[in-house]
Amino acid sequence: TATKVISKIVGREITVRDASRFHHFKD
Repeated sequence: TATKVISKIVGREITVRDASRFHHFKD
């Protein structure tokens, strides 16, 4: 359960980082 929460947090962080990078790349 703890691993699932950690993976969710990490996944969200990666998603945000990819989104910001994609937005920057788009511009």
